[in-house]
Amino acid sequence: MIAAPVQPIVNTLDPTRSSSASSGLSIGVVAGVLSAWSLVVADALVRSGIPPSALSGHYVGSLGLYSAVGAGFGALAFGLVSLERGLARFSFWAPRKAKLAPWVYATVAALGSLSTAISTFSTDKLEHSPLKFIGPAVFSGACGFAALVGSWFILRGFESLLLRGKAYLAIAGSLFLGGATTTYLDLTQYVALYPRLHTLLEFVAALFFGSAYALWLRRLSFSALPARVLRVLAVAAGVWCALTIVWSRPRTWFDDSLKHVWLEEAYVGRMLRRLQVAETFFADPFNWPGMHMARIERVKTRYALRNTSVAPQWAEPLSEPPEVWDALRQLRGGQARYDVIVYYVDSLRRDAAQNRELMPALQEFAERSLDFRRAYSVGSDTLRSLPALTGGNYDVSQTPENDLLRVAKRANYETTLIIAKSAHEFLSKLRPEFSFENAHAIEDYPAELQVWGYGAQQPTAQALVDRALVELDQKRSRPLLLWLFNFDQHNWAQLDQEHVENQARRYGITDEPDELAFRYRAVARSIDAEFGRLLRGLEERKRLDKTIVLFVSDHGESMGRDGFWMHSVFLWEDLIRVPLVLHVPGVAPKRVDEKVSLVDVAPTLGRFFDPTLNGRGFHGQDLLGYALPEPPKRRFPLLVVGASKDVLVRVGFVDPASQYKLVLSLEAALPELYDLSGDDPDELNLAFSKTARVQKGLELLARSPIFPRTNDDFEMRDTREQKAAALFGPAP
Repeated sequence: MIAAPVQPIVNTLDPTRSSSASSGLSIGVVAGVLSAWSLVVADALVRSGIPPSALSGHYVGSLGLYSAVGAGFGALAFGLVSLERGLARFSFWAPRKAKLAPWVYATVAALGSLSTAISTFSTDKLEHSPLKFIGPAVFSGACGFAALVGSWFILRGFESLLLRGKAYLAIAGSLFLGGATTTYLDLTQYVALYPRLHTLLEFVAALFFGSAYALWLRRLSFSALPARVLRVLAVAAGVWCALTIVWSRPRTWFDDSLKHVWLEEAYVGRMLRRLQVAETFFADPFNWPGMHMARIERVKTRYALRNTSVAPQWAEPLSEPPEVWDALRQLRGGQARYDVIVYYVDSLRRDAAQNRELMPALQEFAERSLDFRRAYSVGSDTLRSLPALTGGNYDVSQTPENDLLRVAKRANYETTLIIAKSAHEFLSKLRPEFSFENAHAIEDYPAELQVWGYGAQQPTAQALVDRALVELDQKRSRPLLLWLFNFDQHNWAQLDQEHVENQARRYGITDEPDELAFRYRAVARSIDAEFGRLLRGLEERKRLDKTIVLFVSDHGESMGRDGFWMHSVFLWEDLIRVPLVLHVPGVAPKRVDEKVSLVDVAPTLGRFFDPTLNGRGFHGQDLLGYALPEPPKRRFPLLVVGASKDVLVRVGFVDPASQYKLVLSLEAALPELYDLSGDDPDELNLAFSKTARVQKGLELLARSPIFPRTNDDFEMRDTREQKAAALFGPAP
């Protein structure tokens, strides 16, 4: 199967049949470029996530990348064919070289597919199965047999039909159809369980396309003018390929113009990844650190980041001057032991939360509280932001001693969690440290439905508040930490349609042309109504002046930006800006416009649990400081991270003293700088016009806790084994 399309190249590029070796090489290089461009077209037909602002850059960058790769591919194909034909001409098989060629390519196909075969059949499930040994042999043998049969028939048909009329058009058309069919199966039908098989299919498609183009170009080269044009095009492609190899500027351009492809790799992302692997591997093949760390090495080299150890100030405990400490204690009411309620809404955007028409109860509450209008999450997914919120620092791979839940336990608080069942199952597997004395899981999907993170259909906002009011009526001898984990906003796209429509009618949410945005707003409005009911319940029980209430979200939602609807991966403002409103009895309401972070929650609430709490491990600071006439200056920038499939893909920070946000794309190994004062802060990348600021920002980021220093830093540590155990059972 692999070698079948090669045989037309044998005939069209054979130096013994072409007018000259240069003519055959020209055909090979140009055919390789055209074949590569066909893969770019196939990629474009299935790709849905190209940002409008990056559309032109995407196609120019893709064609540039594939021109270099295609030229190299075509030259290599010509060289291999020439080698095979040369060996055949000087061997004792020369009279029967037509019979030798299929066997040669069958052998190449079998050997070339062997590593893919071994990888495919080397899964844990097949560890003790005969298929582990039989499978690779059968797979490689099948590839070799398909190549043998296909090459023989194509050789016979090609030799008999090539120069007789227009039969070559039918052959070329069949080969082109074979390439198109292979790309269709690869990009739309094949489930990506085995990446090596994707590579194999991509290679087969390239051979089909290349053979078709080579046949057509060979026919054109019989005329003098087309032959000269082919040579010019081949030289241009060869020069571009050489420049890409020896000069880093084209490779940097590929990285920058194609930095968005990682969410939806298809062909362009795969090829860009291979180019990055090749670049870093050949730079130091004996000490190659792997793909992840190789990208970090590229960043360090490009921007002369000589020191990437964590700066010592990140290990310093949180502490304030004595006069500030005393002022904060007075705001807390001395040794008062308040109850604490956290109303946590997963996936609620800041702009939705701050819309008075959409969330009136929250806005009325904000007017009576400390309303932090520029609060930032630590990440664009829960598994990054929630640990930072409870831990008060940016190292989410471990639970610090002063994690909020640990402090509450040491302070003898009764801790109770009310949460949607699907969220509880997800977090208990992937974040078991998020544990409470009492946990009440509210059903949000039927028992027969399989749910993992997404997919719950039943709303829980009302049931959460119902249960919370029951908890408030309980008599207890200890103060209470009550955490309501609302998952409806996270499931806004999956919630029962009838429920969404009923809530929209009840609260006057009008439909928009975009049904998905309508659903999101309707769910947000219903959550706000339940939050208002909780506040009324506290007032009716005369407990609001004895209870700290925190309204917070962990991250936002993309809502269609650049074709992306959900969260994680990116560090757009819509994803990392969150609502954060804190009501403390006796503290005057205030609108706070300074930038704050979710890492500030743990030191703030932790000091209510334990007024003598030390500041070890905290990267955040006490939010009550913003209620003082002169708030303390922030110690650190606001760090942010983005992950995809449990792998770190972006790191960055928001500067609390300026209007800039720096993001380092780890896939592209390139920085991005955004001005947060603009109408659309994430639209214009200023990194190439403000190089001094970028350099200074990268030096700061490289010494922060989130900068990857080992391959493990890219992985969501302490979760991979838990996830595997949750899905497949514990390891033996």
